[in-house]
Amino acid sequence: MKTETKEKSVKSVLIVNQKGGVGKTLIADELCFSLERDKIPYNFYDLDNQGSAIHETKEDPDAVIQIVDTPGALQPEMLKWIDEADFIIVPTMLSFSDKKPLERMIKILEPYKAKKPTLFVFNAWTRFIISKDFINWFNNVYPDLKTAIVAETTAFKQAGACGVSINEFQASNIGCKQIEYIYSSVKYELNLKDERTA
Repeated sequence: MKTETKEKSVKSVLIVNQKGGVGKTLIADELCFSLERDKIPYNFYDLDNQGSAIHETKEDPDAVIQIVDTPGALQPEMLKWIDEADFIIVPTMLSFSDKKPLERMIKILEPYKAKKPTLFVFNAWTRFIISKDFINWFNNVYPDLKTAIVAETTAFKQAGACGVSINEFQASNIGCKQIEYIYSSVKYELNLKDERTA
């Protein structure tokens, strides 16, 4: 899946968790929207057969980055996808039933820890005790892992229903800043340049 040319190798962002319904496709779509705003050519691969992504699989001959959305299940190809990735995003919900799948993902990624930047995203965060307890547990057990938060807000669902980014739908929503943080992490780690002024 990783594309290489004589001039460049396309950087790959893998969005992965063996558990479904944790927000992988939401993040994939929002990253694609962010790349479009910055006029950065990209490929998008939707490996999840549910077809819930706003964006369709696409290959751009000028792509410098690719976003890979994966199914919410253990796949034989998962290690290959991880091997090929340059940046890994692991979204998770914040409930007791999400702990074991998340810990399995952390164990799978352990051999890659020093080689690949990885961001764990706490999706559907709220100010209630359950979210705080989950994050406290994670930070205590895995203090060296990088994290981000995406708030629970209906604006994401409403934007998705309209086929637009949360930024376009409601630029004042806190979710915009949180997506921007994730996107900025990708840009920084992969040394992506904003093409809007080029």
